[in-house]
Amino acid sequence: MNRTDLSILLQEGEGSMLEYKETLSSGIAREMVAFANTAGGKILLGVRDDGSVRGIKDTNDIRARIQDMARNCDPPVKILLTHIDNVTIITVRESSEKPVQCSDGFFWRQGAVTQKLTREEIRTFFQKEGAIRFDLSISSKFKYPQDFDGDKFTNWLSMSGISPNGNREDILVNIEAAERIGGK
Repeated sequence: MNRTDLSILLQEGEGSMLEYKETLSSGIAREMVAFANTAGGKILLGVRDDGSVRGIKDTNDIRARIQDMARNCDPPVKILLTHIDNVTIITVRESSEKPVQCSDGFFWRQGAVTQKLTREEIRTFFQKEGAIRFDLSISSKFKYPQDFDGDKFTNWLSMSGISPNGNREDILVNIEAAERIGGK
């Protein structure tokens, strides 16, 4: 990143991978999370919405506060800080451990806008990213042995090459198709 790159970003305007912020505020964490949950991006700190430079000092305190915001996300957001001509550039990498959240919740970038995810969007996001696997989830609605089909289970064991010898409940627990509750 150099002066020419910064000049281009200032002329470009906010978009799906670029956000302007006049001052350092807690809202920066939401922007970091949104970029980490999408394709990454840059936050230009010390820049007004119209792209004009307000300016911000490059101090250890400001850098430490930005790093703390990134580190306090879950999982932590990977960033790179650069300071050119009174503008701090926060480069946010796309996370390999999505979804990422900050203390205000889960966010993502839609065009030039950072949106907080709804409960349903969070569920879908977790599922899409492989963080929730419904095929491995225990169903609280299933009642054993009332809902259990022993013939289908025996057939599945045979097709899977698993010996049907042994306690049925132990087999179900061992293949992680069930869990014991209260020793049962």
